[in-house]
Amino acid sequence: MLRVLPAVVLMLAVGLAAVDAQWRWRSHGKPKWNVKIKSAMAVMGDGKLFGVGGNNRLYERVWTGSSWTWTDHGKPSYNIFNPTNFQEEPCVLADGKLFATTLQGDLYERHWTGSQWAFGSHSNPGTDIEGCSAVRGSTDMVFLRGFDGTLRERFWNGNAWAWRNHGRPAPGVDAFGTTSSYAISGPTTRVFVPGRNGHLYRFTLDAANQGSWQDLQAPPGKSVRKVHATASGGIFAITDDGDVCRRSGTWTCYGKPDNKHVWDCSDPILLDSQYITLYTLFCVHTGSYQELYQLTVYPGGSDWVNRGKPSGTNTFVDRPTVMFSGPYSRVFVPANDGKVYELYPPGQP
Repeated sequence: MLRVLPAVVLMLAVGLAAVDAQWRWRSHGKPKWNVKIKSAMAVMGDGKLFGVGGNNRLYERVWTGSSWTWTDHGKPSYNIFNPTNFQEEPCVLADGKLFATTLQGDLYERHWTGSQWAFGSHSNPGTDIEGCSAVRGSTDMVFLRGFDGTLRERFWNGNAWAWRNHGRPAPGVDAFGTTSSYAISGPTTRVFVPGRNGHLYRFTLDAANQGSWQDLQAPPGKSVRKVHATASGGIFAITDDGDVCRRSGTWTCYGKPDNKHVWDCSDPILLDSQYITLYTLFCVHTGSYQELYQLTVYPGGSDWVNRGKPSGTNTFVDRPTVMFSGPYSRVFVPANDGKVYELYPPGQP
């Protein structure tokens, strides 16, 4: 999904050179008048996004074929003595299957049975967990960070779900923040996670389930705070001083947009065709007045472009995510008014 079709490449390339006024924002509103979306919207194929509301329930924004609508997926338990309250951006394994962590430190699955949506409990591996990323490779895998500083994996062994503990990135170094993972040929799975020492670490798991850690260090003079990686889009990190940097053998940093400290970004996207090869991602910065910026990396240079903000909002509450729908691309981001907003480039409906 993250290797973009030529038609999309050309549309986005045109957008890269377009003035800010040519990009458009539209509001998707809130699930209910009194429910605000508090997490980024995880993309599930064409026309499906999932996010968490301020009431800790799971919500879907879905295209029905003629219009957008909100669907309330609720939460697995409403027992006041044993609640399940979702806390952060879900991670999508495949169309019809996603995972989400709770404030209680457990993992839950939401899947389509063929006739209806259902919840499944995966509990936890003996430590609270958060920050999931999911991979469908030779098997189904979900990676999370344990509160004990380890990398944990929930995987399908062919008969049942099981847990694996991949330990800490290095002796005395705890994993920190959200994981980012993808599958490459082999099959090999790569998982990226920052360490509390400010370095970026890569965990590689081969087809025989043999794993190894590698210290990818950090950009000179900086500490890695967040990471987003895709098989085609590469490895991008946000540093403690608000820079965005890319790891490709060595580190290259692209500075701050208009000297504003970057807070978080979308997953990186490769725009690849016979005409042009670009890497791009969308980022939000810190401050009381936030705008959305697009970073594009191309052979020999890079550019930041200010894509503005929705009218009537001042800040965003989580990172942007990107959906590709047919020949079109769309950016979704939740704002401080509790609504989800869509940004789309020129030429798109």
